[in-house]
Amino acid sequence: MLFGSALGMYRLSKTLGRECHIVTEPKGDSLGKFWEELNSIQEYNECIVSEEEAIKLISDNTLLIIVDTHKKGYVEFDSVLNASKKKIIIDHHRKSPDFIEDVEMTFHEVYASSTAELVTELIQYAKEDIELNLIEAESLYGGIMVDTKNFTFKTGVRTFEAAAYLRKFGVDIIKVKKWFQADLESYNEIADIVKKAEVIKDNIAISICEKEDENTNLICAKSADELLTISNITASFVLGKVGEKIFISGRSIGDINVQIILEKLGRWRTYNSCGCTA
Repeated sequence: MLFGSALGMYRLSKTLGRECHIVTEPKGDSLGKFWEELNSIQEYNECIVSEEEAIKLISDNTLLIIVDTHKKGYVEFDSVLNASKKKIIIDHHRKSPDFIEDVEMTFHEVYASSTAELVTELIQYAKEDIELNLIEAESLYGGIMVDTKNFTFKTGVRTFEAAAYLRKFGVDIIKVKKWFQADLESYNEIADIVKKAEVIKDNIAISICEKEDENTNLICAKSADELLTISNITASFVLGKVGEKIFISGRSIGDINVQIILEKLGRWRTYNSCGCTA
């Protein structure tokens, strides 16, 4: 849930007295309950801007904060990236050859569980006292929860310290979990993808999402996660297609580094919406 990291950096910037906007255009029905709650708060309706609005706001002094990726191909809006002269990156993914160059600063820690963990640390140890709104703390907590598969994967002392810090703001864990629940239709789609999976080398599951819509990348990600719950499966890959784009979601709980595998598929642009590759 990279939007949690964006909200965290928004609150940090506002506390430091800087004007701040979040550039995004939510697509599909994913996290519908979260967006419904966020849209009910006037402050966020004003701070979230579209690609076109962002381009108009950019000046020579604008600082673009890129969260949860360091790759040119993964940035949501190329035009915003190219128009910004000053950039910083906050990310936890393994460094790729397609990294963004000419940045002012990079906070890149591959051993962190998630970008949400890194942003939480920036807030927690800032010189200023950063008071997170409840939904900001909950979205950061959700980001850590998703990337660690409910605190069972790639966790460390820093992960639990960050989670404990966020809990102090009154995080409702049940509500956060409900944000990620699938509706019955999506659940049936995931079940069908799991049913059609093929297993190679006894421990790698591969399947295809045949339905093409704006939720395909999320369905692929959830299906890949679900395949890992099957006995002896240590890595999974689910492919989907929307128009000319191929979505590949790879997951692993063993020694197989799915990110390296996806990188070797050079000509394909791959997407991992939950950031759980390792």
